[in-house]
Amino acid sequence: MGGRDLTTAAICDAVESVLGAVTGIVRSESYDELTEGIQDVPLLQVWPASGAPVSTDSGTHKFTLGGDDSDFTIQETVTIYADLIAKQRAHIGEDMSKLVTALDNICAELRKQDCDPFDLEGLQSFQWSWVTGTMEFAKQLYLRARFTLVFRVF
Repeated sequence: MGGRDLTTAAICDAVESVLGAVTGIVRSESYDELTEGIQDVPLLQVWPASGAPVSTDSGTHKFTLGGDDSDFTIQETVTIYADLIAKQRAHIGEDMSKLVTALDNICAELRKQDCDPFDLEGLQSFQWSWVTGTMEFAKQLYLRARFTLVFRVF
């Protein structure tokens, strides 16, 4: 699947497939599989956050791939969230240990991604970052790390 055919759904599914297989992740869900409950943790949930055209140095978000001007490609950024829900809050030291262990495993997998990250053709580059925090679900607090993955698609 090349960049012109690369969909947001395909990016989400590829991220979920790769990161969901990381050691320690008990369950993973892509955007169309999200559940209303949290039964198994660590849980990884992946869904689209945003997208936008990319402005290049030429002042346009279109470029040619060796063809004439009528054969152009639009560059876009696609931002994906991958939430790692680690543990219901009970004891901060134990809870944070569980979160950091799973977070480190995901970071190690992200560092392995190179040319054609997540086996997706048409990705020019990707960047990622994470931030920790808590989230409330069913009147319970859970520790969470949110990964933000920004893909440049052409």
